[in-house]
Amino acid sequence: MPGCRGPRERLLEDPIARALLALLLLPGLAAAHIGAGAGDIDVIVPTGGTPSLALEAPWGLVVTDDRDDFRWICHEQLSSSGVDELPAFEIASDGTLLGVAGLLTGTLVADESLYLSTNGGCDWEAVQGTTGRTVEDAAWHPTDATVALGVTSDRPTEGGDYANGVLRTTDGGATWTEVASWSGVVLRSVVFGPGDVAYALGVREEPVEAVLFRSGDRGDTWVERPLPELGLESVLFGVIEAVDPIDADEVWLSFDGSVVDGLVRTTDGGATFETLDVVDLVLDVTLRTDGSVWLVGGPRQVWYSADRVSFEQLEEAPQIWGGAEDGDRMTFAVNTLAHPEALVSTVDGLTFDLVLDVLELDAPISCPAESLSAQICEPLWEDLQRTLELMRPRPSNPGDDDDSAAPTDDCEGCSASGSGHAGTAALLVLFLLLRRAQPQRTFGSPSTGATRR
Repeated sequence: MPGCRGPRERLLEDPIARALLALLLLPGLAAAHIGAGAGDIDVIVPTGGTPSLALEAPWGLVVTDDRDDFRWICHEQLSSSGVDELPAFEIASDGTLLGVAGLLTGTLVADESLYLSTNGGCDWEAVQGTTGRTVEDAAWHPTDATVALGVTSDRPTEGGDYANGVLRTTDGGATWTEVASWSGVVLRSVVFGPGDVAYALGVREEPVEAVLFRSGDRGDTWVERPLPELGLESVLFGVIEAVDPIDADEVWLSFDGSVVDGLVRTTDGGATFETLDVVDLVLDVTLRTDGSVWLVGGPRQVWYSADRVSFEQLEEAPQIWGGAEDGDRMTFAVNTLAHPEALVSTVDGLTFDLVLDVLELDAPISCPAESLSAQICEPLWEDLQRTLELMRPRPSNPGDDDDSAAPTDDCEGCSASGSGHAGTAALLVLFLLLRRAQPQRTFGSPSTGATRR
């Protein structure tokens, strides 16, 4: 019937259905990582020159040297498609890469969770000194590419005693040595601040309490700063969101809650702490050199504060996952199920310039034929392109006030059984039968309207 949309057309108009369909169409080997492209995670702006910008996405790491040519490094070099944990990446000031698998199984090398690449991501090798240790997070010194820190989250076996600590490298990531250890503590996060100051965050399980550890000498010695009772829902899963780039004593932390996340700040290096009531869901915090703070919270929107006291929501912002200070502006990773953009930037939060459209990803990084990237990433390139195309949001109809609403019928007589919701429900059942559910995503926002800078 002219003007009617059939079940297939209705299904492909639904963003949830498109995302699930993209996952189902991929080969089993690639699905868990490439098919995880339901959003973007964060932005990395290295202190060195190459790469000049990186995007951490659920389907890999995107790097660029010139802000024009964007190349892909796949997760599958470090861990197989069957694992739940996605690798995280850290970039040194000289471009050296660390890959944190966060697991000891399903990885490139069994019992190894931390990897090093000295050729831009073409090849990876397990570092020395971390065998059998679950490295949870790592961080490079901001200006010295020979120094990095890592923290472990090993758990006891058969109820035995356990300890976790801080690992350090002083030779560019090749070898690591434990410099500190604490009994009954699981470490979650580590960051460097300005100068030689570093922080690690963990949780002590008896009694249950969050602990911030501070070092002023690149990790040689550490001072323990337990958090007081702050009325948080839980302190079991916390991360260090940001350290002020000028004042090393100001640190912002977040703690996952089932209803409300906890946002905590210290301005004296952990001697005292205070909770901040800004948003219920904390996704990312950036403390800028000008004294401002940009906070990403639920539902993936941006809040700005010039004085770090009063906040305003930036209504013109797209749905965001995370951001970073990038010269005189902020660069953000965009939710690619809600918008066609993958990266945007802004100076004032009122207008957003396009940095990368999700379909403008150029290719895997250029590597020798015998490299891991050429053997693993390049064969997956077509799958990634197809996934990103299927997940790309369709333009909304002109005049629509609510882009998140389900598509309406174009004509009388169209079958209700072929609605987008029915098709989505059927596909969702099939998806859940075939593999574990992906993390929740938010759908339906319009295009940002960003312009190429």
